[in-house]
Amino acid sequence: MRRIALVGLLASAALNYACADAPEGPRPNVILISADTLRADHVGANGYHRETSLTIDALAARGVNFTSAYSHAPNTAPSHTSILTSLYPSVHGVLQHGQVPDENLVTLPEALSEAGYQTGAFTQLNGRTFEPGFDTWHYIESATQNGKGLGELDMVTDWVGERTAPWFVFLHSYDVHLPYAPEPEYVDMWAGDYEGPLSPNITRKLVDRINGESDDGETLEVAARDLQFIVDMYDAELRRLDDIYGRLFARLEEMGEWDNTIIVFLADHGEEFGEHGKYGRHTYTLNEELLRVPLVIAGPGVPAGQTIDAAVRMVDVAPTILGLVGVENPQYFMGESLAPIWDGEERAPRQVLAERGTENVQRTLIHAGFKYMDDGRLFDLTADKWGTVDIAADNPDIVERMATSLADWLGDFQALAAVVHTDGEVHLSEEDERRLRALGYLQ
Repeated sequence: MRRIALVGLLASAALNYACADAPEGPRPNVILISADTLRADHVGANGYHRETSLTIDALAARGVNFTSAYSHAPNTAPSHTSILTSLYPSVHGVLQHGQVPDENLVTLPEALSEAGYQTGAFTQLNGRTFEPGFDTWHYIESATQNGKGLGELDMVTDWVGERTAPWFVFLHSYDVHLPYAPEPEYVDMWAGDYEGPLSPNITRKLVDRINGESDDGETLEVAARDLQFIVDMYDAELRRLDDIYGRLFARLEEMGEWDNTIIVFLADHGEEFGEHGKYGRHTYTLNEELLRVPLVIAGPGVPAGQTIDAAVRMVDVAPTILGLVGVENPQYFMGESLAPIWDGEERAPRQVLAERGTENVQRTLIHAGFKYMDDGRLFDLTADKWGTVDIAADNPDIVERMATSLADWLGDFQALAAVVHTDGEVHLSEEDERRLRALGYLQ
């Protein structure tokens, strides 16, 4: 074992912020919007048949729309922490709600703050998960009876109007998270003719009964139209949320902030709607319907009207934002800017890794159209969109190659976690040291 002094490593990461070339003129403002629990395939710009997302669709036309963006976890806290730290869950260590990133981790808002940005978080996640690194943190009270929906975002625009320097806003809400209880005008958009037993208030208790997972052991038998009604209510909640985004964007334009603001729109994870037999559920699997999320980037420095189908990762979001505003990545960010993809300079597909659980962690690796699960299953996502048919037995070479790649990733995770979770000296094996040098984290 070798002892590696980390003072120089961590200090050099802090110094990197000011080294990138800033864009000419004032630095752009940035809004990072997360619609919790939003599936990629329910967004119109991604081919959805309903007008659920007119504002988001217009944003996609103004910028770059990534149709195969992947979360790194199927639940809120680890996924968002990966977005804000550009680290995978096994490295940053936030695996469930209530946990807070280690104070040694440099987050996206901290990197921007070091470069002169004023940073504010506006979120409906009650807890400190999103607090570290922001100058100000605001809990958004619900404007709806179900305790989760956004109202008018005056607090955001008021805060923006008081800034005297470039600003970064993180906006997160639970509008399309259970319970689904949209207002009547949104219910009527797609379910005005529904006459079944369900009411327009789809609760966790209800879907647990439908899924056969209720505490009392009872299962609620429902028809196909009832299951579609659940989806209708989810879509109605999305349309309501999209209308609120529209009013926010219009207000920013009135304030003269729109043209110099980068908008990043994404989600932390999706939701299950029958692809693997369950409805209104996430967290418990690494299925495609939970990992595929929307990602749209628009604004200064971003080309307009591009649609990119290549797989990209949420750890790539923070490096992309920093690159667009001329701030260099902290040294141990694991993601890469997405600009080389939209510039046509990157051809090789990126590897995507996702994780779930706190003990006996389950992992998946997605690369070049294949999805490998660490229990040995393999799926061809090109032919099997939701990953339902295991083809491992017929493709042992692909299984072996992807299993080796996944093992390499895990070795890198362990080595880097040993570095970023300490403020003193760390004991590294020679193999850990080799990995860190190969990753560029040690000289």
